[in-house]
Amino acid sequence: MPFQLHKPREISLVLTGIALLIAAVCVDRRDTEPVFSPYQDGYTGDEINPLDRLGYTTRDERAGRLADAGLYGGPTLPLLLSLDPRARYHYPTVLLLWLQTMLLTFSLSSLIKNTVSRPRPYIYNEDWELERKLTRKDRAAFISGHAANATAGAVLFASLLSAYDNRFSWHARVLATLVAGGTAYLRVKAGKHWITDVTAGVLLGGGIAGAVVRWHRSEED
Repeated sequence: MPFQLHKPREISLVLTGIALLIAAVCVDRRDTEPVFSPYQDGYTGDEINPLDRLGYTTRDERAGRLADAGLYGGPTLPLLLSLDPRARYHYPTVLLLWLQTMLLTFSLSSLIKNTVSRPRPYIYNEDWELERKLTRKDRAAFISGHAANATAGAVLFASLLSAYDNRFSWHARVLATLVAGGTAYLRVKAGKHWITDVTAGVLLGGGIAGAVVRWHRSEED
């Protein structure tokens, strides 16, 4: 068996995810002050770092809808291991690693997002009404939850499939790259995130998935 479970560690990881989620909710509820665009003269580009200036400030709803496929599809990929005979026998372990990975990714990305409250790129568009109050969704740019969760699910899938059925390891890595990269690009194209937002999201999701897998690796593996 490529992965080993230890009850204290498993409980600790789940409880950590729950605690982070509660913290994210508490931070969000304390944020009650009305916020407006800080740039009353409109977007000039000088306030944004050079890398993020390469992004988009115009909403692209089609790109946003396509990115949702990564948000839901990436985390779903590990569940498909139930179709592989070699992984099916250890499916409870797969489900536990999936729960820990996605709970930690979602809760930590939400906490960061609610704490930073970075305005999304589209409020810098010349058509934005400066007197319009920014909602919570308007101030949820950093980090990209879509990129983080899509990457976490895809990386976990590639790691688990490689461990249980090495025949498809290369294909799984390619798929993980496409899901993570495609979701990140589409969120930038949609005008919902800056390039640094999705970069941080990819690193966070991939880092958590990789850490969970390493923590559970069998000593004989």
